[in-house]
Amino acid sequence: MAKQTNPLELPEILTRVAHFLPLWVEAPNKYNGQLKTEFKPRTLLNCMRVSKLWYQVMLPVFWYTYTGSHCARAPLEIIHRFSPHFRVFQSFQGHEGPYQCTGLVELIMSQYSKTYYSNGVDIETQRSLVALNRDLRKLYWHGPAKLVHMDADSLTGLRRIYDLMILYWQGSNGLLTKVLQAVSGTVTRLGLYSIHGVAEGDLMVDSGNGIKEQLILPHVVKLAYRINHKESKGLEDLVRCCPNLKKLYIIPEKTYDMVRLKRNMQECCYKLEALTVKFVELDENDLVALLRGCRAGPGLVRLRLSVQRLSDAVTDAILAYSATLQSVKIDIHVPNILDVKNVLRILVECRRAWRVDVRGCGVGDYDSSDGVDDDDDDDDIRRSRETKEKEKKARDEDTRLEAKASRLFEMGWKVGRQRSYYYDGIAKEQSVEEVVDVLGLAEDLKRLKTICWNDVCYVRLS
Repeated sequence: MAKQTNPLELPEILTRVAHFLPLWVEAPNKYNGQLKTEFKPRTLLNCMRVSKLWYQVMLPVFWYTYTGSHCARAPLEIIHRFSPHFRVFQSFQGHEGPYQCTGLVELIMSQYSKTYYSNGVDIETQRSLVALNRDLRKLYWHGPAKLVHMDADSLTGLRRIYDLMILYWQGSNGLLTKVLQAVSGTVTRLGLYSIHGVAEGDLMVDSGNGIKEQLILPHVVKLAYRINHKESKGLEDLVRCCPNLKKLYIIPEKTYDMVRLKRNMQECCYKLEALTVKFVELDENDLVALLRGCRAGPGLVRLRLSVQRLSDAVTDAILAYSATLQSVKIDIHVPNILDVKNVLRILVECRRAWRVDVRGCGVGDYDSSDGVDDDDDDDDIRRSRETKEKEKKARDEDTRLEAKASRLFEMGWKVGRQRSYYYDGIAKEQSVEEVVDVLGLAEDLKRLKTICWNDVCYVRLS
């Protein structure tokens, strides 16, 4: 009878098992509760010690992801020795090169800087990493502190890139156009920030007859970029290059040509369904014009705005998409200025909206003083009184929170799961009267399942 092979002795099975072992684990930050990724290699290292086969199979899994911050203390010779196994490379102040990795699928390189542990990944090493990894799928590349010309030779060699973000480069003399034309056949997500020197008419390509025609990026469905005329005056035309654009994240900063941007959106963005505007100082009239520029498409489904205040004009522009909007997020940056009437209009008229998020309007008063003033008492007596005051305060707070939870339950709502411990604290501080007033606006809007008020999530009871 033939001896049966243990499945864990088959490399193909063992590789699958290795990928399920914990290595990069999400854990809450002990200071603010927000999730962060931590490197936890102990389980995988213990498995690698089982046998030579397990070591050989699991070694590439162990070195699949390199991040400069987590590997900062590793000896340089170790990093170089195992660099051929890297598939994900995040350089944040990592080791100096050269590296031997030629099979990267994801490359994220921050602005070059030296650290206590190493000299960092210099610009020449960064360029070689891009040039040697033609099959990259994702690339985020921040240029050096001193502005230099974009490395078009390295970028134009990318054959399979679908997610490209480039930051702080000189893109004049057709460099940006050359790069975008080279990746136009594959890129679907594009981000451009602090790209300098792009003039009006630069985003044109030679059709072969000496005639210039518009650069086309047919596969781009998500575009994120910043417009700043102190850096470039031709980026308003970028939306013209993306006829299939569905998601636009835009920062119209400092100086810009809103008339040209609006016209380009109306003429070319026929499929736009999500818009994010992240510049609080944007003029109200320009914001309204930008929203009107989206009317060429089927209608916005998701909208996020940063505004000084929620005025009637802005609300009217938002409600032009009331028939299609499903998610609305509004960041109000001037405290204590909120037109409840306009919030109510959005809640009532956006009949398909399942989420409305209003932030930045201030929270209810919360008295955190302990009311103790016993400078003349004995230390023991003072400490005893302080202890009793804290205990009473804790009991009062528990009573208040129980009453708040009961009141919310009666209305058919509860405090939802927050993003972190920090927001749990904000939720506790919000007064019940304030929350009841907000949720009362949605009393008859049964389609609304979630309301976020000043970063705190409230969920309707099922």
